[in-house]
Amino acid sequence: MRFIYPEFLPALAFVIIPILIHFLHFKRYKTVYFSQVNFLKAIKQESKKKNNLKQLLILIARILTIIALVFVFCQPYLPTNKQKKQTARKLVAIYLDNSFSMKNESDNGTLLELAKSKAMSIVNSYGPGTRFLLMDNQNTPNQQQLLSKKQLLTNLAAIHESPGALSMSMAYQQLENNLLKQKQNAKKNIYLISDFQDYTSDFQAIHADTSTQTYLIPLKSLPTNNLLIDSCWFEVPGHKKGREETLFVRVENRSSQSYQNIPVKLTINDTIKAINNLTIEPGEKKELQLSYKNYRSGAHRGMVELDDYPIVYDNRYYFSYEVRGKNNVLAIYQQNDPASEYLEALFEKDDNIDFSMAESKRVQVSQFPNNQCIYLINLQNPSTGLLNALVNFVGDGGTLAVFPGKDANTNAYNVLYSSLHANRILQADSSKLRMGKVNFNDPLLKDVFLREQKNLQLPFVNYSYRFSQSSTSQQTMIVRLNNTQPALAEYPFKQGRLYNFNFPLDKATTDFDQQAIFVPIVYNIALNSYEPQQIHYQIKNNLILTFPKNDQLTSIQTIDLKPQASDELIRLSLLNEYADQIRINLHNTVQKAGFYQLLINGKFFRSLAFNYNRNESLSTPLTSEQLKQKIASENLKSFSVVTSGKQKFEERIQEANEGVALWKLFLTLTLLFIAAEIAITRFWK
Repeated sequence: MRFIYPEFLPALAFVIIPILIHFLHFKRYKTVYFSQVNFLKAIKQESKKKNNLKQLLILIARILTIIALVFVFCQPYLPTNKQKKQTARKLVAIYLDNSFSMKNESDNGTLLELAKSKAMSIVNSYGPGTRFLLMDNQNTPNQQQLLSKKQLLTNLAAIHESPGALSMSMAYQQLENNLLKQKQNAKKNIYLISDFQDYTSDFQAIHADTSTQTYLIPLKSLPTNNLLIDSCWFEVPGHKKGREETLFVRVENRSSQSYQNIPVKLTINDTIKAINNLTIEPGEKKELQLSYKNYRSGAHRGMVELDDYPIVYDNRYYFSYEVRGKNNVLAIYQQNDPASEYLEALFEKDDNIDFSMAESKRVQVSQFPNNQCIYLINLQNPSTGLLNALVNFVGDGGTLAVFPGKDANTNAYNVLYSSLHANRILQADSSKLRMGKVNFNDPLLKDVFLREQKNLQLPFVNYSYRFSQSSTSQQTMIVRLNNTQPALAEYPFKQGRLYNFNFPLDKATTDFDQQAIFVPIVYNIALNSYEPQQIHYQIKNNLILTFPKNDQLTSIQTIDLKPQASDELIRLSLLNEYADQIRINLHNTVQKAGFYQLLINGKFFRSLAFNYNRNESLSTPLTSEQLKQKIASENLKSFSVVTSGKQKFEERIQEANEGVALWKLFLTLTLLFIAAEIAITRFWK
């Protein structure tokens, strides 16, 4: 048995008072003479023994009353854990999960309301001197301040569901850090109230402080049917005016019932573009294809939607992208080389291409991010600075097409190819070859010809380069020479692509520019070049937006986020600025799914789409037994699970926190001893 308030134990010294009363307060007798003295002596002797026993019992009752009363103030308990209570002052930190899964129904209303009720019971189980910390998934700075019981109850009522979710390790660490900041000699307790979804229950990442007792309070929801849109993506990442788009939509059935002919609707810029009926079995995933055309350039806002109840937050999926009016294309050429004129003639006055040229010694590498495609034409000895800038350009999503120069510095080119994870040049080949096989299914040539041209006149090459064949390179053969060497191959690199020709673009070397495949290949390389676009973001804590730097981002003064259907402006801050990109911190300002406009210096910059995290829909909660197994496997000795049962929740919390409280027992004993004293005094004659 231990005591919460042992400082009251010295009050046991008050037992001396009934003892002194017992010995100092003797009843006085008056002497009366009788003739039969012997008989009276016997009566007197018997009365004195009874009176002494009566007084002794009264003394014992008074002593026990004082002892029991002192123990009531000391609040004795039988500890249920090995940790000894060091002090009566307490700091209590409560994490209340308010993610979307907490909107599920339980036997007593929604899990969120049940969690609030549990938190109130925890607060009420502590004395008035206790100080509290309250944190939810938003984890705002004002949640790091100590609260009184009244303040906590006020803040608790203001908590509502939030799209964000914290892992248990993050929630625990944040609460532990906030408790340590207080620097008070107090007993510290942490309560984690949640449905404990498996994707957030990362107890293996927790480094527990054994001086802090932590209690897990799991909440159980009722089984719920749910049909959700998991994600969506485009078949081709680039977007062009007048081209047909194919959008893939993944739908998942997280229920035990099948759905028949559920309409899935696609809306672009508030106009319905496609509808597809869905039939899906329990536990099944399906991918739908929705097709439409872009009829204008600029920002496009898309939404895929289905009807499902009662879980509705995952019934919509938002996305946004930009259709460019023109692609910026740059040709870098050798001085006095007429090859660039072939491209100039091809792209001149084109409605889809904005073409420019630069001589290799005068090119401004700082302007590379303003282009989507760069042609490197017949350079003999490209500089290291130019090659490094081209590698960065491709890595950031640009398209690079290379015609290596005749008798070029192969070492310089191999530096470029190695950096882009492409095959390297082995040697030059001056034998006359002809292009022998064309991949008409490649996006550059698909649908160019009405049918595959078996008798198509293909170009000759009388000077080419032989390349190594590496199993690690992700090479796609587009055109092959009749010696099996690639005439044109594609290599992906990070967000961009390399199109590598193995011959110079020179009339003395090849008639490529005079054949039918020249225009579709060279033109489509430029037309299909695109700037990588993030078509949607998931709402989460500490989301960072990253954009490639361009002319519009050279002088940033203000950054604002504007909800599509509101005039409200949310001021954002620039996190980092580099030579090729900027990073913007949202500071948890986006809490609602939908469309937002990003404004730079007050002008429209980008349309953004935000969606709620689907982890809440795809995850499953852990049971109490699974939680116990997890904390046992991770050896978290200061953690315990508070489960529901017949005993009241407040009593279970107090028992878990203080042990088995005995003060009520001693209060009852106090009353019994007082009653015993009264009974002895009144009825003992």
